[in-house]
Amino acid sequence: MSINQLFAGPHTSLTRFFKTICTTSLVALCLLDSTCRQTPDVPTGACAARQHECTSACRVVIPSIQGRYACASLPLDFKRAAATKAFASPRVAPGAIPVATAFQLHSRPNATKKIYLDFDGHTTTGTPWSSSPIVTTAFDMDSSPTTFSAAELATITEIWQRVAECYSPFDVDVTTEAPTVADLINTGGSDTKWGIRVLFGASNPSPAPGAGGVAFVGGFGWNYSSSADVPCFVLQQGMGTEAKYNADAAVHEVGHTLGLSHDGLYPANDARHVEYYEGQGTGKVAWAPHLGVGYYVPLVQWSKGEYANPSNTEDDLQIITTQNGFGYRPDDFANSQALAAAIPGTVSGSNFNVNVNGVIETGADSDWFKITAGAGSLTINAVGGPANSMLDIQLSLYNSSGTLVTTANPSDDIIATLTQTLTAGTYYLKVEGVPLGNALTTGYTDYGSLGQYALTGSYVNATAGSAPVLGGTNNQFYGVTQSPKNLNVGLTVTDSDSPTLASATVKITNVIASQDVLRANLATATTGNITASYNSSSGVMTLTSANATATVAQFQAALRTVAYSNTSSTPNMTPRNVEFQVSDGKNLSNISPCVVTLGYFYVNSDFNTSTRTLTLTDDVGDNSVTVTLSSGKLTVTGNGPTKIGTAASSAASVSYNVTGNINLAFNFSGGSDTVSVTGVSSTTSTINLGNGNDTLTMTLCNITSLTVDGGLGTDVVTLSGTNVTNRVYTNVP
Repeated sequence: MSINQLFAGPHTSLTRFFKTICTTSLVALCLLDSTCRQTPDVPTGACAARQHECTSACRVVIPSIQGRYACASLPLDFKRAAATKAFASPRVAPGAIPVATAFQLHSRPNATKKIYLDFDGHTTTGTPWSSSPIVTTAFDMDSSPTTFSAAELATITEIWQRVAECYSPFDVDVTTEAPTVADLINTGGSDTKWGIRVLFGASNPSPAPGAGGVAFVGGFGWNYSSSADVPCFVLQQGMGTEAKYNADAAVHEVGHTLGLSHDGLYPANDARHVEYYEGQGTGKVAWAPHLGVGYYVPLVQWSKGEYANPSNTEDDLQIITTQNGFGYRPDDFANSQALAAAIPGTVSGSNFNVNVNGVIETGADSDWFKITAGAGSLTINAVGGPANSMLDIQLSLYNSSGTLVTTANPSDDIIATLTQTLTAGTYYLKVEGVPLGNALTTGYTDYGSLGQYALTGSYVNATAGSAPVLGGTNNQFYGVTQSPKNLNVGLTVTDSDSPTLASATVKITNVIASQDVLRANLATATTGNITASYNSSSGVMTLTSANATATVAQFQAALRTVAYSNTSSTPNMTPRNVEFQVSDGKNLSNISPCVVTLGYFYVNSDFNTSTRTLTLTDDVGDNSVTVTLSSGKLTVTGNGPTKIGTAASSAASVSYNVTGNINLAFNFSGGSDTVSVTGVSSTTSTINLGNGNDTLTMTLCNITSLTVDGGLGTDVVTLSGTNVTNRVYTNVP
């Protein structure tokens, strides 16, 4: 294969440079170092230039731009790619991600460093790539560049999955959602956000005609211009439209922007330098480095030259994590048997069904899980990421004394299945990335055996112990409010044989994702080490305890703090069904139901001047209402979404211009209401507080006839500076 490395100077057009050095589509250049070796022949139709042991006299010296060089990668050999496609395909089908989200994908959305995969076209100006604008048209599979078909969106999604997998060990967000230019440029000082744009598409003019892609080495977050970021390119004319090949090229080019150089060879049997190492091995474990050529093998990893006769022994991982403003992502699971937590999953009948998604972040990382099993069969299936897996997985099972029981690590695949018949007891499962064979011949080390994995399977659930029990009085929460309201303050949690619990869930079974929110107040000593996370799409809040050490009482306290709120000013009024459930790590409790019934506060906007009556009602709920008459203006203010007449409104206040006496007709339903009236003179006022613990305060009022019905509950009525001639209280202390 040819060397496709080029150097761009500040006053040299790349296109002009290509034409000067080589009249064909590829560039064969001598490496600019003292050990520069002979360049091999390049493919048919490419530049046929060969240079032998370089001297200073024969080197092509092109000045760098701010110390950065442009480096072009090989295009795809389509015939060869077709022959190896079976091995190049993912062993696990890409995840079922809706194509509608193809341009909203994030691997780590909160990360401040971004790898932006840009598919919808871009014009590159104000960069060192060219003195003229470079127009990159949209990624296109059907000769219709103005729209994206379902097939194109699916391919874009898979490319994202593959690139995200390769960068999954790091604290960086691989995204298809466009950041701002400012978020791609490192301006120094207090700036914490930067990254790189990867342009996919057909470019005309191209910064590297005939290449697979091109990037500036060290260009990640390059502050070349305040108005334009400096992208790298994956060129469709050189790569076609297959997801794997575009992803391989993207990982390679982004690697350059992170400071990495090519992984090649100095073959022992001749003096030629091979710029791009194509890897070694066969079948599903054929391997190549990311900065070599990974198109034709299934397993492509980061490298530090641990193969025979490497031309480059730089430490990819060290460079990536120390020179670009981000490091490794945080560890997700315990790294030792002593700290192992109960393996995630669910109980189904007599079985525990395993469901784990994790990441091996570093070569030193291993993830440990505790299994409490009954007598019977154990099966654990381990696969890598949904596409482009780098991880060669080994599963190891240990008994409670730390003795190895069995391992699973096939020599012809990177996935693993562990099966074992167990006696009842406690076991520990270790997940790690491993090497294969001899790295100097057909294998690889465990250096780059990193990335995502998923565990599924089952074992017999431990029969000892009984399930926890939920009880108490379930609140039925009425009303609409913008503030969270506790759902189940009377919930009780018991477990006859276990002082601790592992987890709990609170689920809105008919969630409206755009409106419904669950929160938990866990910042107290009463909730121990319990943490909570809420998935707005599924409506599920999950509460977990590290190593399942939180007590039953702590879980009860935590669940009593779970609160519901609705973010809409005009909410969907369908009652929400909420289910509480806990697990002791072996058994699930009963489900404790709760209903969230929603309602509006109503203000009668038809203030009748003849009857001079203000009518207030509420649908359901806890409401706080103030009525104030001052200087001829009557103002009514509620505490949440309000209907004025029949029209829903986000406004909670309405005013009327009035003079003289007015009559009050208030009719509240369930809930605990707070009603305040100030400055009103009234002939007749009738106030029904409804059922609940209500409070009525009347300040500086003059009322001829006042009737108050407190309904059920404990009510408080306070008259401050108020004159009442005739008063009738019913159900009021």
